[in-house]
Amino acid sequence: MRLFLASEVKHPDTIAKLKEFLGGFEYKTIAYIPTAANGETSFGDWKENSATWKLIQTVGAKVTPVQLEDYKNSSVIEELKGKDVLWFAGGYPGYLMYWIRRCELDKALPTLLKTSVYVGSSAGSMITSRGLSTTEWYVGETEPGASVIPGLGLVDFDIYPHYDESFYSQIKEHYKGKKLYLLKNGEEVIVDGEKLIVCGEERVIIYVKQ
Repeated sequence: MRLFLASEVKHPDTIAKLKEFLGGFEYKTIAYIPTAANGETSFGDWKENSATWKLIQTVGAKVTPVQLEDYKNSSVIEELKGKDVLWFAGGYPGYLMYWIRRCELDKALPTLLKTSVYVGSSAGSMITSRGLSTTEWYVGETEPGASVIPGLGLVDFDIYPHYDESFYSQIKEHYKGKKLYLLKNGEEVIVDGEKLIVCGEERVIIYVKQ
C-alpha cells in the first residue's frame, strides 16, 4: 500500500515531492475526490475557487473529478477502479467519511489500493486514521459530531495538518490518541509498503494515560 499524506498538496514543496513519489504525473490517471470541500464551503464551490483543482489540471495527468454525492452508493467504485491515483482533497473530514461510508468506499479501498496510490490533502490525510476525534476539536475549525464516524484505519496514527506552533498547548491538551504527527504546510507522511517516511521536521505527540 502506498499512501502520500500531506498537510496541503498544493504547496510547491509538496507537489514536487508527490511528482517524485509517483514517478512523474505524465500519463497518470487521477480520480480527484473533492467531497470534503463540499462540507466546508458552498456545494461545488471548489470548481471555481479551489487552487488545488486548478493546479491539478496543469500537471499533465488525465484527471477525473469524482464527487461522491453524485453517486450516493457503491456505483462510484467502478469509476475509481484502475486509476493510478485516488486523490482525496481537503475540507471537513467527518463529512467526507460520511460519504465514503455511504458509498461503501471504505470497504473497497483496501482492494483498490493494491494498484492505486492514495493521496490525501488535509482532511484526506486525517481520515486515514482509525478515528476522527482530532477533527472534532481541531483548533479554529471544529467539526462537531465527527468523532462518531470511524476513520478508514489505513494507518495506526493521526495527522494534524496546517500545524502552527502556537497551537501546540491546545493540541496536547485535547489529544488522547496513540500517536499524532503535526504537519506544517509543505510537509507530509509517506507510507510505502512497510516504510514510513516523514518529510519535514518530525513533530509527534504521544498520549500517555495518567
